Amino acid sequence: MGSKLVELARQTLRVVAGTAVYVAIVLLAAPLPAAAGIMLTFPALNGLFFFFSGDERAAGIARSMLWMPVINGALCGGYILLFAMLARSVSPAVVAWSLLLAVVILWYACVTRRWVRAGVAPERQFAYAVAATLVGALMVIVVGAAAARTGGAPITVPGAADADGAPWIVATILRSRLKIALFAATLAVVLLAAAYFPLSDSTRGILSGLPVVPFGGLVAIAADGSMSLHERLHILAGMGRGVWLGPAVAIWFIYCLSRFLGNRAKTQPPARDAAIRFGALVAGWLAAFAIIVAVGCGIEAFFA
Repeated sequence: MGSKLVELARQTLRVVAGTAVYVAIVLLAAPLPAAAGIMLTFPALNGLFFFFSGDERAAGIARSMLWMPVINGALCGGYILLFAMLARSVSPAVVAWSLLLAVVILWYACVTRRWVRAGVAPERQFAYAVAATLVGALMVIVVGAAAARTGGAPITVPGAADADGAPWIVATILRSRLKIALFAATLAVVLLAAAYFPLSDSTRGILSGLPVVPFGGLVAIAADGSMSLHERLHILAGMGRGVWLGPAVAIWFIYCLSRFLGNRAKTQPPARDAAIRFGALVAGWLAAFAIIVAVGCGIEAFFA
């Protein structure tokens, strides 16, 4: 009984720590609306899953995990495009929730395919990352050009620049409370499942890509009756410009971190080893975030 309580406390601390990291990411991203679409597939959960799994499993987990950003990014992009097409002729709330149901069904249909569970072979992962980057860039150009012809406008984030210091932090957290709660719930589920059930590496990779946060974030905007339809379409149009390059950022993060963890030698004492692993994770997140900011600003400048 005592050991079970200790394990439960350990998992609870992991959820709290992981959620705190996610809140920090939300606060960093809030003043950067140009990067909002790319942030939909930010590899927060992917990185935590690597950290809380043993290094010896990193390569195996990465195989199926590499498919998740592409699946999630494509479904997010499809959601944004279809909502823009349908919301003017059908109730926006009905469209928002119907599309959510559709993308959830499609997500499950994709991740249960044999090719997803088999994952991307190690010798093909670099080429896969390059291809995802090139295809994503092409999609940004095509979708962005189409949006420009139909009067698309850059994204705006209400209230992002209207406050400073503690009030701004509190306001940002409150505005993002649904995303934060969804992330915490998802992290708790996957960590408890990994701790108490004999999950294969392929299942772990798929669970690390549970799209609760991106799908929840999209429906929170699309179904928000406190905003006019024009405002919702305006925000989603801005996100739709960058969402196609989000998978590439996450894929490069997964590729680099899994290679580092899988090839490094453990150090002693264990506390030092954990510090090195966590340092690598934070460095990967910071690099991904910096790339997202640069790419997001570049997209806005290109279509200005």
